[in-house]
Order: sequence, then structure tokens, then C-alpha cells
Amino acid sequence: MKKIMILLVLALAACKSSKEATISVDKKDTVLFYSKGPCLGKCPVYNLRVFSDGMVMYESRDVRRKKVSVISRLSQEEIGELTNILENSLGEPTLFKRIRDRPVTILKYDDKEYEFHASKIDGLLKQVNTKIEDLVAQVQVE
Repeated sequence: MKKIMILLVLALAACKSSKEATISVDKKDTVLFYSKGPCLGKCPVYNLRVFSDGMVMYESRDVRRKKVSVISRLSQEEIGELTNILENSLGEPTLFKRIRDRPVTILKYDDKEYEFHASKIDGLLKQVNTKIEDLVAQVQVE
């Protein structure tokens, strides 16, 4: 009887799929990439991608290193508002000096990459960062 139970458990374990569903990401369709890196404390670590068709992909790792993925959608009006803010607010990327224990934020838009510490910025870049963080909060709620 024990042998049958062991075989049954092994058979059930063998049927379980360990592969996760993946979505192919085409860089041409990506309007915006936004990433928050780790710090020495409990800073949120996540990536956000906004695509031209309105799809938003949010990937996060929680404190236990468990991966969390959320897919949402923006309206064309919201995409237009976001691209308008990005086009009118961002200049050329500037030199960046990393500070220990501060999470690094990466913003990629229009073939340009901006790296900064969100707590050390001001002006138009801060407005853009606030808008994107509001979008992240909106996606997390859904």
C-alpha cells in the first residue's frame, strides 16, 4: 500500500508544470521602462514597462524575493498624457553619482536612459518621476 501511495504522489508531482507563462517583450513597442533598484533596507524593487498599445507590465520582488507580476492597461488618453509629459520635461541625461544605500531609479524613454536617486532630484524630472510613481501605485491597486 505504501508503494502505491508513493507512486501516486510522484505521479501527481510529475504532472505539475514548473514553467511560468511568459509574454514576449518587443523593445520597439516599449514606450517607457522604469525601474527601482534595491537599497540596504526594505526599498521596493520593481520594473514597469508601458507599451504603445496601452499594456502595462509591472514586475516586483517582495521582501522574501518572491516575484509578483501584474498586467494592466492604460487608455490611449493616459498614454498620450504620459508621452506628452515625457517629451516636454526630459532633457539630455546628466552624469550620475551613486550614493550607497539609496535605490537607483532607471528611466528609459526615446532611446535615452536616465539614472537617478528619486530622493535627490527636483524640477521637471521630479514631476515626471511623481507621475510614473502614481502610475505604479495605480497598477498595484488593480
